[in-house]
Amino acid sequence: MTTRGIALLAVLAAAAPDTVTVKREGARVMKGPRFFGDACRVEVRPGQQLRLVERRGGWARLAAPGDGKCWLHESAWSDRTAGELVGDPAAASQRDIELAGRGFSEAEEASYRSRHPGLARDFAIVDAYLAGAPETPSPELSAFCAEGALGGAR
Repeated sequence: MTTRGIALLAVLAAAAPDTVTVKREGARVMKGPRFFGDACRVEVRPGQQLRLVERRGGWARLAAPGDGKCWLHESAWSDRTAGELVGDPAAASQRDIELAGRGFSEAEEASYRSRHPGLARDFAIVDAYLAGAPETPSPELSAFCAEGALGGAR
């Protein structure tokens, strides 16, 4: 291996944390770094610490479970402190994604909630659902992608 290759590996290794914490119930662990396709026959649970072997895009290959053959999307884990605001869309947290799906940023949501205190119970219900909502099973997601010709499916 060349000196340049060794330096690149050192930079990549330094950029990826050694461990992350699962934060999503029902997160699907995949055989490759993609949302559709075959899932690994392993489970992860919220609070579980996982050691990363490699990062590729928004995915990380796990040392275990799965003996280095399984991948987990970053939306299911966190290597940042809770509530940290992320400006880079490529580094958005699951919370950022959920807020964007509702059409809000963290600041907009806080402002809206403070102006509408009567909706506190409703927000609590939605937050509780999102915290425990399982991901769509792989066969259903694959069928959806194939039907819509998404991701190169025919």
